[in-house]
Amino acid sequence: MNARYLAVELIHGVLTKQAYANLSLKQRLDEARPIDRGLITQLVYGTLQNQIYCRNRWKKQVQKEPDALVASLLDMCVYQLMFLDKVPDYAVLDEAQSILRQKHRGSATGLINAVLRRIIEEGKIDIDHEDELERVALNTSLPTWILKMWVKQYGKEDALKCAYSLIQNVQTSIKVNPLKSSKEEMLEDSRFSPGKLVEDALRYQGNFLESEWFKDGKGILQDEASQMVVSWVGAKPGMEILDLCAAPGTKTAGMAFDMRDTGRIVALDLHEHRVRLIQEGMLKLGVTIVEPFACDSRDCASVLQDRRFDSVLADVPCSGLGVLRRKPDIKARIRPSDLDDLQLLQRQLLEEAGRRVKAGGTLVYSTCTLNKKENQTQVESFLKNNEEFVLVRERTIFPFEQETDGFYIAQMQRNP
Repeated sequence: MNARYLAVELIHGVLTKQAYANLSLKQRLDEARPIDRGLITQLVYGTLQNQIYCRNRWKKQVQKEPDALVASLLDMCVYQLMFLDKVPDYAVLDEAQSILRQKHRGSATGLINAVLRRIIEEGKIDIDHEDELERVALNTSLPTWILKMWVKQYGKEDALKCAYSLIQNVQTSIKVNPLKSSKEEMLEDSRFSPGKLVEDALRYQGNFLESEWFKDGKGILQDEASQMVVSWVGAKPGMEILDLCAAPGTKTAGMAFDMRDTGRIVALDLHEHRVRLIQEGMLKLGVTIVEPFACDSRDCASVLQDRRFDSVLADVPCSGLGVLRRKPDIKARIRPSDLDDLQLLQRQLLEEAGRRVKAGGTLVYSTCTLNKKENQTQVESFLKNNEEFVLVRERTIFPFEQETDGFYIAQMQRNP
């Protein structure tokens, strides 16, 4: 299948049917030639990352908005013209005409051609708006309500820095698997460099998933902010640890690495197919200490009975506002009400996590979002209702600080 034809179908599915970009690509990339798969992935993620900007650029050029499929095609074309230097303008226009014909939208060819030519003449420009926050939101392709929430919660300076940082490309972060390799061995490869946030982390220049390092299980893709979550758990050889919301198992693996595969980690997730992801991942990495189970982590008694652990990690489901750089399709789905809907689930998971901590043990609560109601407020409420716990430390990691995802981490300890 033609690369851009498939890409626009996938973009259209995300924008109109709330499809997940990563799952859609996984399901349909095989329809394309291997040589085109990188381009398709770039077109899908790049368009979604810059979709609000791209749409507002072309909407100013039309009197009547076209149907949803043609709108998705225009979004993708503007992305290519404004953000991809290696794609000739004429190729973008020619491919757009071809897709319209294949999609039986031939009547839109004149519109598309005229709009795109005007955008080419204007070049890459900032969209102007009399309101500063609206202007920043448009140019960073961020829903305005998210930016306004960040300004209210974190202050204008940090909010604007977050908005701009989340549309920047950054290097991939890697956690070394000490069961199969070492930091020193990997640094002999010039594509690796030391991390910026976590001592043992590495950065990688290129596609790590295509490297022999990844294929041999010598390292895992893990953002440095996520690696910091693992480090706060304090996993050591011989400990017993509970990972309450474990799939796909990246943090589980990170803790197993820190334990040198000695001790025990119980890894829970709600769905059987996601538990299988944990099992498959541990097998590839040579990890043997993980016990994965499918259960509702809000009530683990059916699996754990009255068992307690040295450390418990509650990396709970969240709105994901800290990972918009890697998951830009979140911006197409999320609504303000979604943030409120998650908070009850988060409270229930944190309460169950607390019940599973041994006396003197550690409880870590984390999210990959930037929203105090899902973060600090949850921890404050938990500590108020569970006086046997004390807050040891907490941190909000902003994506602009060290080119990482945005995260919140709280480390608590149960009284001895």
